[in-house]
Amino acid sequence: SNQAHHGLFDPSNQSTTPPDHVPTPHGEAGRGSKKLTTMTKFNINRFGKVLLWSAQMTKKEMLTNMGSMFFAMFIPFLIHLLSSYRTDEIHAAGSLLSAMQFCLVIYFIITVIGGCWLFSNMKTKEQRITFKMLPATDLEKFVARALYVTVVWWAMAFVAFCAADVFRMLVSLVAGIPVVKCVIPEFASILIGTSEYNSFNVDGMSMAEACSILALAYAWLFWLYSFYILGGALFRRRQFVFTTLAHFIIGMAFLPLFVGFVDDIDQHIARSMFVPLAWTGAVVFALWGVADWVLSYKIFRRMQVINNKWVNL
Repeated sequence: SNQAHHGLFDPSNQSTTPPDHVPTPHGEAGRGSKKLTTMTKFNINRFGKVLLWSAQMTKKEMLTNMGSMFFAMFIPFLIHLLSSYRTDEIHAAGSLLSAMQFCLVIYFIITVIGGCWLFSNMKTKEQRITFKMLPATDLEKFVARALYVTVVWWAMAFVAFCAADVFRMLVSLVAGIPVVKCVIPEFASILIGTSEYNSFNVDGMSMAEACSILALAYAWLFWLYSFYILGGALFRRRQFVFTTLAHFIIGMAFLPLFVGFVDDIDQHIARSMFVPLAWTGAVVFALWGVADWVLSYKIFRRMQVINNKWVNL
């Protein structure tokens, strides 16, 4: 816990008003009361210090996770290199495209399950004491960790892909692979939605139906990520395993109901009900995702320093 209060958080800068001291409107007690009041509100300067502290404390973890991501991203490229050795350019180009698409799947999996690392900085008793005792509000600490498993985590996965692609190009030059081009721009264009592969096929489908499908898909993705955020907050150990198992159980529970509903409904009625049902599903998934975030925050506020259970309740 000594690390947490050196540099960015110095105990000499914190208020030392005794707990049993009754504050008055004037003097030192009044100023102490004001400090205690501001600690209950979100402060951008204090939040910035929490971000800097979190970055310093997670440098080693970030490098380790990026190494794992790089290894995962390079596996499809390795298969491409092995299959493209001493082949023609057309075969090598097709193999490279398949490898990039498989990397997209890996990127999607990595970003979704990143929520399980929400409180990876609180594995031990000492780490819990350090983080819980930071001079910041629970909301500031929670948002800082949420940014780590969203913005930072996604950026780490993208950097890992870039490194894997650069290494693939170097190996291709040495091994004499016919196609050596960089696929990072194409990969990035797919992620931001400007690639030709992002075009949504609306043939035989109205604009209302296409928009409802996209809304449902994005809402489901938001819920799925939020579900792993909740798993990262709820489970103390094996967050990925238990959260994935819970997701599988929920899917198996609702799948028979969905299949039975689809089988029993008339095709013409189903077409007319498709758009409202899709939008209803999108709203349900969106609200469910927001509820997962709220529950995660509430669980974090109730976390105990000493906890030998498998869940943080």
